[in-house]
Amino acid sequence: MVALVEERLDSGARGRVHRHAAECPACRELLVAVMRSQSCPGPLDAPLPPCGPAAARTWTPPGVLDEFHLVRLLGRGGMGAVYLAHDTSLDRLVALKLSVALEPDTSTLDSFAIEARAIARIKHPNVVTVFRAGQVEGRPYLVYEYVDGKSLAELALPLPWRYALDIALGLARGLRAAHQRGVLHRDVKPGNAILDADGSIKLLDFGLAAFVGTDRSKPWAVPGVVGTPRYMAPEVRLGAPATPQSDLYALGLLVYELCTGRVPHVRASGADRVAAALVPLVDLVPGVDLDFAEAVERCLEEDPSARFGRVDALCTALERLGARGQDAGFAPVRSAAIAETRP
Repeated sequence: MVALVEERLDSGARGRVHRHAAECPACRELLVAVMRSQSCPGPLDAPLPPCGPAAARTWTPPGVLDEFHLVRLLGRGGMGAVYLAHDTSLDRLVALKLSVALEPDTSTLDSFAIEARAIARIKHPNVVTVFRAGQVEGRPYLVYEYVDGKSLAELALPLPWRYALDIALGLARGLRAAHQRGVLHRDVKPGNAILDADGSIKLLDFGLAAFVGTDRSKPWAVPGVVGTPRYMAPEVRLGAPATPQSDLYALGLLVYELCTGRVPHVRASGADRVAAALVPLVDLVPGVDLDFAEAVERCLEEDPSARFGRVDALCTALERLGARGQDAGFAPVRSAAIAETRP
C-alpha cells in the first residue's frame, strides 16, 4: 500500500493490492483515500479533497460578501479558495476562505463547519484566529485574521536548525492548545503553518480536525483515514485511528523537513507494517543540538507509544532548549533571518 502511494508498483503488484483491499476493510479505506489524492492536484502534498468532474468546475464569488470586499486571491486548496479581503465594518484586512465548487459536496460543507468550530474553541497566539462564519449563495465562508507572511511550504530549505527550533516550539504550543481543547488537527504540514512578518508562527487549516473529549484519563482515538499521505503517521496509513501521537508524528516530520529539506521515504516493513527510512539528524545537519535531534526523532518513532505521550512533554523539551539557546546568546528567529535563507 505504501509503495502504491509512492507510485513504485508495476501493474501486477497494483492488481494484488486491489485484490487484497477488496477483502480488508482498513486497507480498502486507505486505498480509496490514496486514489482520491492521486486523482487531484498534489497527490502527496495535498489533503484528500473531493474529486471527480464537479471538482474541476469552479464558482466565481461576487466582489462583495456582506461587509467584506474581496481584494485578490491568496491561494486555493482542496476545500476552497482564500482571498485577501477588506472588512469595511472595522476597516481592516482579513483572510476570507470560501467554497468555490459549483456544487459543494457534503464533505466540503462539513469541513467548513468543523474548521469554524475547531478554531473557535482555541484561543492561542500560535493558532490563527477566526472572526466569523457566514454564507453566500448557499456556500459557506470563514473570515480569519490576515497573516502577512509565508507558509512554511514557501521557504527555501533547509533552515538553520536554531530557526527550526523556534518554529517547532511555536507550532508545538499551538498544537498543545488545540489538544487541550479536545481538537486533533490531523493535517499538520508545512502548507498549514504560516510565518508572520514578525517571525511568529501560526497553525491554520483545521478543516480535517476531529473533536474528542478533554478527559485525559480516557484514550483519544478518531477512526478514518484522512490527511495528507506524505505526512501521515505510519499507523494512520494502515487504517488505525488518529491520536495525539499521530499529530506529533506529523509535527516531527515537518520539523525534520525544515532542518534537512527532505521528507523520509516511507517503505514497507513486513506484511502489515510501514516504517520511515529515517536518516538521523546528526548525519544531515552539522552542529545540530543532540537533544533537539533526539526530540524530533522521538516524534518520528514508528511505534506511537514510543513518541511523547502528550504535546506538553514536547513543549517542555523545546522550551528548555530555547532557553538554553538564549542563555548562549542566540537570538530567536525573525523574518529577516528567514529571508536570508531564500534564493
